[in-house]
Amino acid sequence: MTQSDPKPQLSLAAIWRDINVDERKAALLSAACFFCVLTSYYILRPIREQFASAAGGSQALPGLFLNVFIVMLVLTPIFGALFTRFPRRIFVPVIYAFFCGCMAVIAWLLSQPIDVKLMAKIYYIWLSVFNLFVVSVFWSCMTDVFDVQSAKRVFGIVALGGTIGAIAGPNIAALLVKPLGLSAMCLVALGFLAVALLLLLALFKQGKVGQVEKNEQIIGGSIWSGAIATLNDPLLRRLALLLLCADAISSVLYTLQSDYAKTEFVTNEARTQFFAWVDVATNTTQILLQVFLVRYMLSRFGAGRAMSIPYTLNVAAFLMIAIIAAPILVSVGLILSRGVGYGLVGPARESIYTHVNREARFKAKNFIDTVVWRGGDLLSITMTAWMVEQGATLTQFALVCALFALIAALLSWNIEKLYPTNRENKLPST
Repeated sequence: MTQSDPKPQLSLAAIWRDINVDERKAALLSAACFFCVLTSYYILRPIREQFASAAGGSQALPGLFLNVFIVMLVLTPIFGALFTRFPRRIFVPVIYAFFCGCMAVIAWLLSQPIDVKLMAKIYYIWLSVFNLFVVSVFWSCMTDVFDVQSAKRVFGIVALGGTIGAIAGPNIAALLVKPLGLSAMCLVALGFLAVALLLLLALFKQGKVGQVEKNEQIIGGSIWSGAIATLNDPLLRRLALLLLCADAISSVLYTLQSDYAKTEFVTNEARTQFFAWVDVATNTTQILLQVFLVRYMLSRFGAGRAMSIPYTLNVAAFLMIAIIAAPILVSVGLILSRGVGYGLVGPARESIYTHVNREARFKAKNFIDTVVWRGGDLLSITMTAWMVEQGATLTQFALVCALFALIAALLSWNIEKLYPTNRENKLPST
């Protein structure tokens, strides 16, 4: 640890004091923006979960994820073209405005007498695409606005703002879905996303925090360069593999929980409330980690070990679930894995992208966070559905999760060795 990087402290007040004056305004704008983004998403998320459960649970999920993956393949080159031809101040508002318009259409569809399975497919596909593109673009902007050292100090605060939104969203959904209905909830979510867009535009006016340039130039390159870089660059390839491991764990638990909700709850509103309260517990875990551990872990251990340590703890937790094998532990495992994943592993992973160039931050990161992620979803959900058909037990599912957590721990431990510090940091040309 250098003199310029003082000993990290666990106090939130100490973390705030460690952020310099130039970073504070940008940190507050970023945290407020992420609050609005995740509040919007988490208002809508419980609706998606109840649709998936009502449409058939684990048996319906492979088909839903196949459709999501196909849509991702179609949209990725379109968004890649935006990244290539327009500056950040143009393509970010276009993407956010596009999804605001989609929300208005979805709100209208939810007010119409549409078949449940058809509505489940439309809503599930749209929200899965919305989540990955909007959140991925947000974090790409963060790695473009903050330099490497600023990211270590600020990303915990930014993630904390998002987690507060992730707690507010499901609470809003749980409290208002019965009196207002599903359609009105989409309009509430639309309002939060519109505010997020305004906050991003305000943030862009500040330019790069920690460096002189504003990074408003057109990124350029090919629309396919993000996919090519992910395959060729060892750091990006490692990040993609880590995402696949985390996705496998989440998908297994998510599928089992969908079946549990289908069995235990009868109405759409009851299932929506159940999933909302699971989200509240998950995001409360996140906020505790972000307040007390993110800044400390990143500064003390670096991004690799900050990811590896919680994955190792996950191995122990899943082994315990395998031994006890009680169905309610599926939700407990999902809360713990997602809480640690979004609360600690997420900020550590996002900080790694500050070490790569702008084209990789937007194009390769977007490819990993959309196509790779949803491709992993499809593979994991299909594997889980097959295991359900074969009569796999909860113990066997828990052991599979423990295996993926162990692989992730090993992959992340020394990831800093792959930073492009001593090599030319350019994406391959097509």
